[in-house]
Amino acid sequence: MTITAKKVNAESNGQNKASLGVVKKEEKVTAEVPSLEKRIQKVEDLSMLIEKWRKLTETRRNLQTFSLGADGMGATIFLRDASGKEFKTSNTPVVSAVMEEIKSTLDEKVKEVEEKIKF
Repeated sequence: MTITAKKVNAESNGQNKASLGVVKKEEKVTAEVPSLEKRIQKVEDLSMLIEKWRKLTETRRNLQTFSLGADGMGATIFLRDASGKEFKTSNTPVVSAVMEEIKSTLDEKVKEVEEKIKF
């Protein structure tokens, strides 16, 4: 809304009188509606983020149910690179450290995705 002052001339008994009056102008604010294509793209992006969030939380849940053996020999980690080389260890402290790092990374990624999911 815009408020402006406007000079008003009024004649009374042959005399010109000038006075000031307040005139209010209503300004219409219209929200721009995105095109259908942009809205559909936003829904598709949101769907992809939701799917990513589901996969991350499922992986995190699976990792939480994973337990190391009490004897220290019950878990083994295998890593394979792109060229097919493998690394294998059953060292419990190493396995525990790797699991903690994976949990930490998953928690960060879940948080990042949750922050991106906006309506």
